[in-house]
Amino acid sequence: MRAAVLRGAGDVALVEREAPRPGPGEVLVDVSSVGVCGSDVHYYEHGRIGRFVVDEPLVLGHEAAGVISALGEGVTGRHVGQRVSVEPGVPDRSCPRCLAGRYNLCPDVRFFATPPVDGAFAEQVVVHQAFAHPCPTP
Repeated sequence: MRAAVLRGAGDVALVEREAPRPGPGEVLVDVSSVGVCGSDVHYYEHGRIGRFVVDEPLVLGHEAAGVISALGEGVTGRHVGQRVSVEPGVPDRSCPRCLAGRYNLCPDVRFFATPPVDGAFAEQVVVHQAFAHPCPTP
């Protein structure tokens, strides 16, 4: 699988990486589009945003959409071939805020394209089924 990897400020390379595989409750998404966000530009230009420093190769891109190409064990409500929008904030799904349905307030959220979590400037990404939101079919 190809991925665009930021190796440091101003240094992006297209590299081959092992394709990800979905685990239980996860889906594999073949990425078809990714927006370029101001944070991507900032990481590219400066190699950091506040306390988040790119000190290892990092795949940027967190505004992604694509098509589900594989399902992990136990996935329901999603199917191969389904178009989805990927939610980039990955909460722990176990804290009191998540359990109350306010996962956007999770203090332990991990965000795509924020060190150390790779983003979606890649051919494929894995995401929990709850954060692969179905898109209308054209």
